[in-house]
This record gives sequence, structure tokens and C-alpha cells, in this order.
Amino acid sequence: MPTRGTATKLRVIFPQTPVRFTLLPSICCGLIVSVGGAARGQTETIRVDLKLRAGGSLSGLVVDHSEHALVLVHEQKPYLFSWIELEFGSAYAVKRALLVHQRGGEDKLTAQDAFDLGRLALRHDRNDVAAQAFRDAERLNRELKEPILRAFDDYRAAKEKGGVDNSPFEDEATNSLPDDGDGGNSSDTEYSTFPDAGTVLMGRPTEEVRAKLMEAYRTFGHKVQEVMGKDVVLLESEHFLIWTDWEKKYRDNLTNWAEAMYAALGAQFDLAPADEVFPAKCPMFCWRSKARFRKFARYFDGFEGSNAVGYTRSIEKNGHVHVVLRRQGRTAADFDLFAGTLVHEGTHAFLHRLYSSRLIPHWVNEGYAELVSERVLGARCDAGGKAALLARQFVRYDWPLNGLLESTAPIQVYEYPLAHSLIAHLEALGRQRFSGFIQGLKNGQTTAEALAANYDGMTLDQLERNWRSAK
Repeated sequence: MPTRGTATKLRVIFPQTPVRFTLLPSICCGLIVSVGGAARGQTETIRVDLKLRAGGSLSGLVVDHSEHALVLVHEQKPYLFSWIELEFGSAYAVKRALLVHQRGGEDKLTAQDAFDLGRLALRHDRNDVAAQAFRDAERLNRELKEPILRAFDDYRAAKEKGGVDNSPFEDEATNSLPDDGDGGNSSDTEYSTFPDAGTVLMGRPTEEVRAKLMEAYRTFGHKVQEVMGKDVVLLESEHFLIWTDWEKKYRDNLTNWAEAMYAALGAQFDLAPADEVFPAKCPMFCWRSKARFRKFARYFDGFEGSNAVGYTRSIEKNGHVHVVLRRQGRTAADFDLFAGTLVHEGTHAFLHRLYSSRLIPHWVNEGYAELVSERVLGARCDAGGKAALLARQFVRYDWPLNGLLESTAPIQVYEYPLAHSLIAHLEALGRQRFSGFIQGLKNGQTTAEALAANYDGMTLDQLERNWRSAK
């Protein structure tokens, strides 16, 4: 969940408890692997200083950009950021500077350039700046009047459906953090003792086990309400139990996104209604502030989530999984980023429960979560655009994959859209083949074995060559 497609993820291991959590993009979130000859054949564009919404800054050479994102090389390492991940002033200035460089001068900016700058401003909830950019666009081309009106209509619709809220946003929790530093970590006790839930492959659990699991989840939910505050409510849908402190007018979004994600995955893997992946529904905890998110993470899961926007906790022993998420604000872009994180992390939860509770290689897990976010959210998600942009650089400059395909270890920030591109390539070769590939991994096959078994003997080297040729 995001996630989500715009975020950095780490994987933290507690005893018997793998946890994947999504971090805000920040240069302190982990060093990106060196690409060695990253500058080979590189076309000089401009050097920029980026300021990140998560805090911090990064300087480097922009090697390419699109309407979705830009790729920057810093000390021979590639970094990918979507425009919405940058502070507005930084995003707008860099986007304008790139256009000026591209056109050959300030006076050569086109009507379409001004229109694109206006749309960027709207995504950041700066309708004042957008209005000026749109005036410039219409002055240069009167035919843009209708597209400009539609852009403002879309902006207003996003506000009404769960976007911008004019009330001030309080990033505070109603209760203070526990004094013992790492929290009560109560879920280590409660979740690790849950009965084995079984999986689609292993057979459905009995109704007695299902009832015990549901009772355990609801009991835990009551504990969450007791610790986190009386404004925490339970939203229940067909496959999810969602505890949240979100404002009432936004809550339906949570169940809609979660069920849309489940339906998309069920269709991908040809699941029948009886093949419920979550036998007692999947617990989700959705917070509207960083402080409450951190409090939950520390008290119930025993770790610091200072830069995180979401995580998935998976227990391999008994198949338990839950998802924890936070919203960064109330703009339309904030809701889009949250939705991407929810679908991304929810996909991790689904895959953990599918066929078996065995963990799969991280590049497969992360890449597929990004792909599902793109499929479910469409234009609200930049994951597809970011994947195409970064893949183009790897082919254009012949950057190496650095053993990504052979690895089962956690992957770095720039590799998420790269993994997305690779997974999309595999899925495009046949949905049934891809389903078999995932099932092979969940049955314990290596990546090479699962690939060969489902793709006519294809090797990892052949996969890379075919992927590069297709870009």
C-alpha cells in the first residue's frame, strides 16, 4: 500500500515476524546502489537542487523527465521522484527550468508548457499559481480554454470526493506516546498465538478456526480503540476490517480502495468466491496523522515508524497479516498517494496469504504491488509512468541490474519502478503463465526454477535481454 508507487520501502525482521514498511522518499532512507558507468552517453540537461516533502534535499543532474516524474543522477546513483513528492516550490521551479532548457529560452515556452505547469500547480493544491499559468496558456492558444475549464472541474471534483479540505490539518495524536520507548508490542503476544489460518492452497480453515480468528481480531481492535482514542471506528467490508480515525466523509474511500484491490487480484489468480484469501478478513489500521501512526507502530508492533507511511506485517508461522497506513494531508494528491500505498501494501498482504505463507523474492513482491496499484487506481497513480521512465534510462545508458533478478533480498528505492517494469513484462507474456510463476515461488521454487517452468525454459539472462529489447 504504497505504495504505494512513489515510496521507499525497507523490510524489518522481528522474531517470526517479517514486516515491510513504506517510507516517505528521502535521501536518508537507504543508499541506492551505484550504477558505475551511469554517465555513459548521458545527455547534459540541467543540475538541480530538489527539496523533498518528506524533508531533506538532493542535488544532481536530471537525465530525463516526464509528466509523472524525473530521474536525477547524484554521485553516479539514479534517484526517481514523482513531481508530487517534491515541495511545490521546488517541483514548479525545476519543471519550468527543464522546459526552458528544452525549448532554448524563457520566451520560447509554448502554450502546452504553460498548461502543463498549471496542471502541476493544481496537483499541489495551488490554484492561484495554476490560474496564472493557465492565463499564459490561453493567451498563447485560445483553443486551450476548454481543457483549462475541464482541469479546474476535475480539481473541484477531487476536492468534493476526498481531496482538499480547507480546515487546518492537525498532525497530533490525542494520546501521548508510551514512555517505555518501544511500546507495549502487544501484538507479539496476541498475533503469534493465533491459530493457523490455512491458505488457498492448503485448504480453508474450519468454521471454528474462522470464528476464533474473527474474535481475536475484534478483541485486538477493541484494545486499539482503548489505546488510540474513542474516535477510532471500525469499518467492515466483505474482506477487510478497517480501524480508522479518518473523518466520516472520507471513510468510504478506504473500503472502496481495499475491495477494488482484492477484486483485481482475485481476477488475476482466477479465485472462486469460496477461495477467500483472508479467512477472517484482513485487519487494516488507517491513520490521519503521523503521530498516531507512530504511536500504533511503537505500541502494537514494537518499532519506530518515524518516516514511514505504511507497512505490512506478515507472520510466516501462522499466516497472520495486517496493514498499517497513514495519510500525509488532505489535498487531492495526498489522497492519491494514500490510495497507492493502501493498494500496494494490501497487495503484499494478499500475496502473503495466497497459496502459502512463504515469502517470495522482494523484487517480485514490490514490482507486482506497484503494477496492481497502477491497474486499480489508473490515472490517480503515477506508478506506470515512473516505471516506464526509469526503465528507459536503464536501456538508454545500459545500466546494469546488479543481480536484481537473482536476489531475494530487500530492494532499494530506485528499484521499485524497475521491478514494476520487469513484472509488467512477465505478465504481458501471459496471465496464466504469470499466475503459475507466482504459485511456483509460493511452493518453494527459486526464481530461476519458477521462470523456466512457466515460460518455456526461459533463463534469468534471457528475461533481462528480452525486457531490454522490448523497451
